[in-house]
Amino acid sequence: MAELSPSNLFDVLDAAAERYGERELLIVGRRQEVATFLQLRDRADACGRVLAALGVRPGDRVAIWMTNRVDWAVAAYGAARCGAVTVGVNTRLSPREVAHLLLLTRPRIWIAEARFFGRGSACENIPAVLEAFAQRKVNAPEVLLLTDDEVRMPGTRDWSESLARNADAPALPPAAEMIARMAEGEYPSLAGAAVILSTSGTTAAPKGVVLGHSGIVRLARAVAQRQDLKPGQRFYSVGPFFHASGYMHALLTNLVAGSTLYTSRPYTAQEAWEILSGEAINAYHGSIVPLQEVARLPGFRKEKVGALTRAWYSAPATEMARLEGLYGTRMCEVYGLTETAGNVSICHVSDPLDMRHDSDGRPHDGVEVAIVDPQSGAPLPDGTPGEIRVRGFNVMLGYFRDPEATAAAVDAQGWLRTGDQGVKLPGGYVKFLSRIKDVIRVGGENLSPLEVEEVLMGHPEVQDAAVVAEPHPRLGEVPVAFLVLRPIHSTTAEALDAYCRERLANFKTPRRFIFVDDMPRSNAVNRVSKARLREMLAKGEV
Repeated sequence: MAELSPSNLFDVLDAAAERYGERELLIVGRRQEVATFLQLRDRADACGRVLAALGVRPGDRVAIWMTNRVDWAVAAYGAARCGAVTVGVNTRLSPREVAHLLLLTRPRIWIAEARFFGRGSACENIPAVLEAFAQRKVNAPEVLLLTDDEVRMPGTRDWSESLARNADAPALPPAAEMIARMAEGEYPSLAGAAVILSTSGTTAAPKGVVLGHSGIVRLARAVAQRQDLKPGQRFYSVGPFFHASGYMHALLTNLVAGSTLYTSRPYTAQEAWEILSGEAINAYHGSIVPLQEVARLPGFRKEKVGALTRAWYSAPATEMARLEGLYGTRMCEVYGLTETAGNVSICHVSDPLDMRHDSDGRPHDGVEVAIVDPQSGAPLPDGTPGEIRVRGFNVMLGYFRDPEATAAAVDAQGWLRTGDQGVKLPGGYVKFLSRIKDVIRVGGENLSPLEVEEVLMGHPEVQDAAVVAEPHPRLGEVPVAFLVLRPIHSTTAEALDAYCRERLANFKTPRRFIFVDDMPRSNAVNRVSKARLREMLAKGEV
């Protein structure tokens, strides 16, 4: 029996299995895969014993390259069972990008799905990654290949066969004891670590964010409480498990709450609609895109999603209000970053409407937020924009094998420099404004792209908007707007210019309006890639 209030992933799963037994925990797609609390506990325990039999020791890394599926959770909680650290690998990365992450984290085992939905299959890309290890004379990980057919790859072990062949592997000491031994491993800095998640790497090579067991477990409990999640409720998220959105907000939060997580592999708007309407989903968390795309389906009717009482994502206030009207459910904002395990602050459904739509909620108990001058670090008064800094149990343990970057990000007092611009509002609410590097400096004035985007999203014919800086010979920078218009539209750049000038100061009005069919988006969470938009401007592609 697990401890009453466990603080590591496996013991949390063990306690939940004892309490909820054969209740469903994880459902993938239209029930192509289903796992109960008890089934996941038993499979993860067996996986932990198998990994240990294959030579995995406390503190070793186990990389997982899979789409959202039950085996992802089995592998991650199995790694926790034997004191190993999960490395989440984005399924959309190129072989070069995967090689960078694995060379950084040096996993002993690499569990890969033979075919997934992204840039290609793992089978096609694994050899190139292993060759990168050989070129650098670094020991390559042993590959366990998960396949849904008879595909086999020379030099790899079959994941399912390995689990079956080692079913009688010796029992392990308690998970808490295995995790305590991590300090004796190759990297003592990993003591207490549960997972290494990759940063987005939009401005530099991605870094490995190390998150600890106790911090993410406490955060998941806090998020579940703020979201009013209860046993038996149904929760939908397409957040990938290799990202904090899926790893903490979806999988772990539902585990600690005793609720059921529905996810997609892969996501389609039609499947999302079938799950939301057909499974009586109560809560949604993740990207705004599925909710937008579902609402555009011909068969969408809000009466069919009457069980959906609340949803969390980030979007301009005007779009939050529009979707709240379409769905008839309470839409709530949320703020976080990988270095804080995905969450700092989150709205509650009882918060005032203007705060639910135009703030990112209040920080959790035990999480401090300060707004400071980004150069001097001096605190700024409420209502004054500055850099968001965070201190508390949710802050990362550090960047793996990068002490210089860790010291630059977290100061001696434990404050994380987020690189985000934000503001404190009355009542303890926090509002994210933009990445500091995205702030546009027009002459002597600073403007937040988010403010302009919110105005543009208020136009009835604008479906999506992103504002970035373009160099200007006299003013230094000027704002440029990229826009996706709704299918039926008649607006023009001239009309949008007039619309903005009625609502914004002159220096905030975009100098150009560029119409595109779709926005370039980041690999992990479908966020608009402003780095790519700036690149398109610089190369004259638009």
